Amino acid sequence: MLFKPLQVLIPIFLFLVGFQIHAQTIRGKVINSKTKEPLQFTNVFINNTTIGSTTNEKGEFLIQTDLPASLELVASFVGFRTRTQKLESRGKSLLEVNFELEPLENVLTEVETRSKRDKKWERHLERFKRVFLAVPDDPIFKEMEIQNPWVLDFELIKAKKGPNYIHARADQALVVENKALGFEIEYYLQDYRFYKSKSLYYGLAFFKEIIQEDSLVQKSKEELKESSYLGSSRHFFRSLLVRQVGEEGFVIYKKNPHFFNEMRTNVLNEELGKSVDYVSQDSIRRIPLRNGTFRVILSGDYEIHYQKKPWRNEYYSDYYHPVSWITAPKGYFDIDRNGIIIDPTQVELSGYMGRQRLGRFLPYDFKPAENFESNLAEVDSVESELARFNNLREKPWITTNKSYYYPGEPIWFHAKMLYHNTLMQDSLSRVLYLEVLNPSYEIVQRESYYISEGAVSGGFILSDTLEPDDYFIRSYTNWMRNFPDRDMTLLPLPILDKNQMPAYQVIKEQEFFDDLTIKMEQGLALDSGKQVVEIKMSFLDQTDEPTEANLTVSVTDPSLVVRFNERKTLEQGLEWLDDRSPSDFVQLDQYPIEFGITLEGKFERTKKRFPYINPITIVQGDLEDYGIVETDSSGYFRATGLNFTDSASIAIAAMDEKNRPYGEVSLIENTIPVFKGSYPKYHYEKVRVPAQTIRFDQSGEYIELEEFVKEDDKMQRWEDFNYGYGEPDRKVTPEDLNNWPGLPLWEMIGMQFGNGRLGNYNYGLDVGQPLLIIDGQRYFYQESETAQEVCNRYLTSEVKSISIYTLNTHIFGLAGFAGVIMFDTIKGERFGVSDRSQFNSEGFQKFTVKGFSKHLDFNQMNSQINASQIRPTVFWKPDGKTDKGEFTFKFAPVEGVRTYDLFIEGMTEQGFPFTKIFRVDLN
Repeated sequence: MLFKPLQVLIPIFLFLVGFQIHAQTIRGKVINSKTKEPLQFTNVFINNTTIGSTTNEKGEFLIQTDLPASLELVASFVGFRTRTQKLESRGKSLLEVNFELEPLENVLTEVETRSKRDKKWERHLERFKRVFLAVPDDPIFKEMEIQNPWVLDFELIKAKKGPNYIHARADQALVVENKALGFEIEYYLQDYRFYKSKSLYYGLAFFKEIIQEDSLVQKSKEELKESSYLGSSRHFFRSLLVRQVGEEGFVIYKKNPHFFNEMRTNVLNEELGKSVDYVSQDSIRRIPLRNGTFRVILSGDYEIHYQKKPWRNEYYSDYYHPVSWITAPKGYFDIDRNGIIIDPTQVELSGYMGRQRLGRFLPYDFKPAENFESNLAEVDSVESELARFNNLREKPWITTNKSYYYPGEPIWFHAKMLYHNTLMQDSLSRVLYLEVLNPSYEIVQRESYYISEGAVSGGFILSDTLEPDDYFIRSYTNWMRNFPDRDMTLLPLPILDKNQMPAYQVIKEQEFFDDLTIKMEQGLALDSGKQVVEIKMSFLDQTDEPTEANLTVSVTDPSLVVRFNERKTLEQGLEWLDDRSPSDFVQLDQYPIEFGITLEGKFERTKKRFPYINPITIVQGDLEDYGIVETDSSGYFRATGLNFTDSASIAIAAMDEKNRPYGEVSLIENTIPVFKGSYPKYHYEKVRVPAQTIRFDQSGEYIELEEFVKEDDKMQRWEDFNYGYGEPDRKVTPEDLNNWPGLPLWEMIGMQFGNGRLGNYNYGLDVGQPLLIIDGQRYFYQESETAQEVCNRYLTSEVKSISIYTLNTHIFGLAGFAGVIMFDTIKGERFGVSDRSQFNSEGFQKFTVKGFSKHLDFNQMNSQINASQIRPTVFWKPDGKTDKGEFTFKFAPVEGVRTYDLFIEGMTEQGFPFTKIFRVDLN
């Protein structure tokens, strides 16, 4: 898997160089540029430091301290334009500096400014905070507060050259309180730009340290300052300057430009010497400049590891320390003696160092302790139990085609999994349970579905014997049972009598302001001689640029379907991500992750000579799937990863070295969580209508379409269809193999996935060897045999292609849990489907196990309905995706129906949720 670090432009703070050891003086005067009168109480300070003063009644100021060799002096007064002067202090004991400040025109009062702020402005402010203060997952974010946010103004800039962006300005200093580090900061914003894919800001800052009376509180703040310094870009550049990189805990690597990026893995040990090469600190040139600064020559892209701080980075699965990337677009950058970048535009930082915002920024006169080693469990350490607990939470969000139903109707739904950490999507649950409960909290219907790419799209038919009442849907995964009950998704499900409808409700539209614009265009056309409605939807982000989105679409007849105003939107559902629950669990994996249909059981020793730990062989049907798991010392065993629908016969036995069954096996029935929580219910009025007025969506039996049509007059190779297993996650083509002739097969596979570790191994699971399919046949390992040994019996010149399945392995069931490697040899070409050996189940105990719910397809069911038949739902697309910001579809209108409700719900690529209803009027 290739990890490409997202470029982040860090806050830009301007110009300060190393402090000298002798005291110096700056004095001067500040006056009004128009009246020439002195300005008293003017702030005069050295940019990005705690060093400053205020003018007296004569407008005079005096600063006495150890000055940096180069500095930027700032003068600021409310109602006047801030001015700066760059100074050189080397060899000077006294500097005299005067300022003339220009009055600002039409400065509004605080009351007038506050009255102009609306919800649109508030949304811009929230986005500004996430860029300016701290990254959202940094706990310091909650300890930061802008005390006068009303001084900010936002506007959309439509650039003639380049992308559009949101611009912010402030005529007064932003006053920011950093409670975590103990600073009050006056920040003079000079520029802020929020683009579609990046953001930047820069300005002038004056730090005022807030000393706590409680010495223990003050000590913790000092420790947190030191901890914020460790691993930062300033720490690294300073250690580079004094040639103490290794001693300070840094390791430098350089990206190998000759390595194919698409072949990079997420295993560090596999990448060393391939995609990244070790770099000695002495190989990086540092040139002293005349003004006391240093020029660092840095050509290419560098990867920096900091080894003295624990950190669960997002890039390597076998490395638990901060990882950063540094690029100098000009091939060099300048720093002072303290490691401070003179011109931050010369350096691009991403990864850990790119996370630093104002909340983590330390004043330039901050002096780190020598050889400081923090024993503090840093507040943002993701290694803490609390962070780990929240990091592994997941929750489904359910979107349905309607808000209420009738007995016997199908419910079409899309379940989008929400993750506290989206990077965990491929490591968490693959099984979603969906239950219908009555007002007495009894489960009247239970379904289960496979989660693919963080979502489930499906449908199920309600029992036609259900009594009309207010039911509700509960949806969850087994893993979610380790977390608070409120994580489970509850959705009201009114089931009405077949001669009743809800009374019409006025729907309150979700307001997007300038964050998102959704446009809908409609038209009529002919498709195969039949009239269809064509819909084109366009999505524009806050910069008025096209944005990609995933969405669910439902088109209904408004005379038959009423929308409920109380229905929560996806935006409200995402508020769950702000919930950081305290860790009150005893054992996090009390309810383990399910990667497919799961079997739990117990092995009983029928003879004393039998061992306490036993290998359990599990076989589905006639070898459709198989796997081997071990019991613990009590005889308990668990297997997860099976994949089948409806039900299947499962044979289970403990097998000795001669493949003879022994002992007895029993299965443990899966438990269902007891309902806890408040009863979800819509408030609505029912109206009685004539029975012939009500129409229902199609239900009952329907014909399933054949997936493949065999052509009798053409011989087709079964291998061309990957033996029916679908498209792989990664495929090595004959062209790729020709580029590496004579290479052992495992080395080629290692280029695709480090060490050949293909499957779910994130939690230390012993998943065994990957499933091998050679020329369409499953390979059965000999005792202690590995996939590497088998694959290395073949050379790339003997193989036609390699297909590798990693995430999408559910079709292989339990046997594919550790990943699947499928390859065809040149001599092994076969036509048609080969006969398979029959499984000898003698001595095995057999069980009937329920599988996933049967997949219902809306289009298949709808295709069997007369297009002119009146029905509530005329179109349903649960997994729509835009292309260049547009989503198009068409549907056949019902004869006599001229208006439709078009309901959409989803999320943009930037993570902005939306829920909206359009009226399609064909008149």
